[in-house]
Amino acid sequence: MLKDKGLMIWIMIFMLLGSMQTIAADPGIVLDGSFKDWKGKPNVSDPKHDIKTTWMDFLQAAYFADEEYLYLQVKRLSAEKSAPWHFNVVMMNGVKGELIEHYPVGSKAVYAPQFDIVVDYQDNRSQNGALVNVSFEGELLESTFSSDNNAKIIEFRVPLASVGLEGQNKQIKFMLKSDKVNGIIDWVPNGKPIIVTTGPTFFELTTIVFFGFVSYSAFIVMKKRKKNVSF
Repeated sequence: MLKDKGLMIWIMIFMLLGSMQTIAADPGIVLDGSFKDWKGKPNVSDPKHDIKTTWMDFLQAAYFADEEYLYLQVKRLSAEKSAPWHFNVVMMNGVKGELIEHYPVGSKAVYAPQFDIVVDYQDNRSQNGALVNVSFEGELLESTFSSDNNAKIIEFRVPLASVGLEGQNKQIKFMLKSDKVNGIIDWVPNGKPIIVTTGPTFFELTTIVFFGFVSYSAFIVMKKRKKNVSF
């Protein structure tokens, strides 16, 4: 009996450690203009000077998705504070929202919904960085002070429910699209969309680990009991 109690105590310890390790392994993204939480997240790079307007020239996009949001960190070549920075997140496999005509590769049209991103310096007042506005079909969804000091790097999120892609284990296909300058649009990436699969939220991750330990521990206990009563 004491052995069983001792075993159960160790089971509880392992369950708690497992939950803590899960949170530490993927702490999530906080939209605060500090980019430490992007370490280890997947990213794609874009060539320099593939569009002449340097403050619209994408350099890199990092991304992460849970079942509710697609999180993005976007870097550009330079910053220009005299005008807002505008670009789109085109949800290539979105199933809700207005289907807008795009030409990411050659002359073949693709029809997909998009989020509008505007980085606006006018509202930053005494704070560093700039305001990042996320809109969908003309409706402002979220505004965050989530850039570095000169807004060359920003972070934001877009709600997947707006385009019908919310939920676990959903494949998300998206591209970044700059405004057109002299007939040229900077796409990230070039040619093919970025693909990411949504995962569970942090609470669900810890729940998965918790029940994984419970199931394994129950198996061990039952195995030991069968062994003890066998002849």
